[in-house]
Amino acid sequence: MRKKLENNEILPLGLPEGIKPEQLRRKLHSVEGRTAEFISNWAGSMPFVYFHVIWFTLWFVINSTNVFSNHVKPFDPFPYGLLTMLVSLEAIFLATFIMINQNRQVLVDTYRELEEEEEQEAEEQEQEELEEDVQDIQKDLDDIKNAIVFIQQKISTHEKNPQTAPEKK
Repeated sequence: MRKKLENNEILPLGLPEGIKPEQLRRKLHSVEGRTAEFISNWAGSMPFVYFHVIWFTLWFVINSTNVFSNHVKPFDPFPYGLLTMLVSLEAIFLATFIMINQNRQVLVDTYRELEEEEEQEAEEQEQEELEEDVQDIQKDLDDIKNAIVFIQQKISTHEKNPQTAPEKK
């Protein structure tokens, strides 16, 4: 999996090889990242749409009719140049925040991949240790088996030839 991460050309901010999940986590929880996520989430919500419907309606009513002429004077006559500029600026900033949030999501995915890789390496290490323990146990069992066979041979030799056995006094 490490090769996959090293050859990944879409990683944001030029992440170096061997980056640790903790370093990624710090980048993910930066003020800029959280702000971009908040704004992207807000821009993708229905309250955002409702706000813009109200804003554009009020803008058109104030600048095209005399409904609020006693309270607010028209300030942006048709073809609404100021509104066009503000909406264009908003679009630029929203697109930027969305791209920042996408980069942040790539960091989240990379963070998860690195964590999974570390967990997998730890599991492999534990598996290797367990296999070594099993091999040690198997070796001990083989030694015990060989000792039992040796003892059985001695016993059978002693039973066949009791004269060679030392006498008890």
